[in-house]
Amino acid sequence: MPRNLLPLTLAALGALHSTAAYSLPHTTLSHRIIRSSHLESSRPRIVPRLTAPTQAAEEMVVQEATPPPANVVRVLEPGCPSCEATWLAQSKQTEEQEHERLRALRQTNMTEFMQDIWEYAQRMNDTQRQEVALIPDTLLRNFVIKSSTPPSPLMETVYNNTLQRVPYEQACYICGPEQAMLLRALVGLARPRRCLDIGSFTGYATSAVLEALPEDAQLTCLEVEKDFTDLAIEAVGERNVDFILAPAIETMNRFEEEGRTFDFITLDADKPMHGEYYNSSLRLLRPGGVLVMFGMLLFPTIEDQEAMEQLHQSLPNDTRISTAQLPVGCGMQLMVKLEGTQPSKPLSEEEKSARRKWQLESELAAIDRFIDSVGVPLGGAGAVGPGTEALTSKGLVAMQAARRLQEQALADMAAASEEKPEAEAA
Repeated sequence: MPRNLLPLTLAALGALHSTAAYSLPHTTLSHRIIRSSHLESSRPRIVPRLTAPTQAAEEMVVQEATPPPANVVRVLEPGCPSCEATWLAQSKQTEEQEHERLRALRQTNMTEFMQDIWEYAQRMNDTQRQEVALIPDTLLRNFVIKSSTPPSPLMETVYNNTLQRVPYEQACYICGPEQAMLLRALVGLARPRRCLDIGSFTGYATSAVLEALPEDAQLTCLEVEKDFTDLAIEAVGERNVDFILAPAIETMNRFEEEGRTFDFITLDADKPMHGEYYNSSLRLLRPGGVLVMFGMLLFPTIEDQEAMEQLHQSLPNDTRISTAQLPVGCGMQLMVKLEGTQPSKPLSEEEKSARRKWQLESELAAIDRFIDSVGVPLGGAGAVGPGTEALTSKGLVAMQAARRLQEQALADMAAASEEKPEAEAA
């Protein structure tokens, strides 16, 4: 077995979320609590199917929400040891313990050892390959951050509060600093008056939107976890923002019944529900409004990946929007609502014919892509990028076996070449 396989697989399992690569200084702000329209609720539990969904957003089963156990700590008190530093130290200790266990297992039970390595390779292939591939981009991403307008004191406070006080298993879901900077610039360009943040978490994207909003604009944030919402409220103080603590889809349906519309919407919530959130967002978005969706490239679970791949296929072919995807952080999808917009001047018959031809050609190209994908299994993490095909666990093992055979063949050839002069001399 090649010596570098074990460190590689362990490194893959220990790959950290993109936010771990950044370090922002703490900034002190006054923490003023605002009154928000809290509706006591807890996050609904999504039960994924055992097979890949064909309509992910429609076929997920949402069970009745149940309160979290009383001993679950979501946000620690101010002044606590850094959750990020604690998690990194524990991860290093766990990695060392696993190295020791595998070294001992290799000496006593080679069959079980190979089975463990097989499982590591499978997990790396399914859920970690994107992050392993992104490790060389860390320097580039830090360069992007340093080349952008620095985060405001509010943004830094929210970011550092999250990594300091939220257990890292949850804190790692915060969007990356470069995403927040881009979001702030987009809001500055759009100059919206009514904004909606779906899945506000601890308020990092919220802070980026607030820093670019006009004074007379209003931001509404939807979140289901009270502890995360309270942490966000501590930082944003008496800004022009309203937090609603309730399942997002219920609130969005209520907004639709009330006839409310928004100019700018950000979406970073439960990925298996993103299809439903997307359609609801379009109904709430004014014609010409902007929708920004996060988490398009990196996924913590297979269920998330399958749900987002459904959107990868549908968004480019949705005639209600004009869209582009950016490989920033975990991936951002920018969308402008075309439905309901009219050109400034009437189109000529020739222009109408050209647009109709372009639309039909786009639809035919989409049909061709769908036909080509029929019967092709998911390529693990590699399926999210064009022209990539991730190895399966069997492929990884076969590749290592081929390398071993090649090394053995080269060694045999070298030995044979050394023996031939000796035989001739004899």
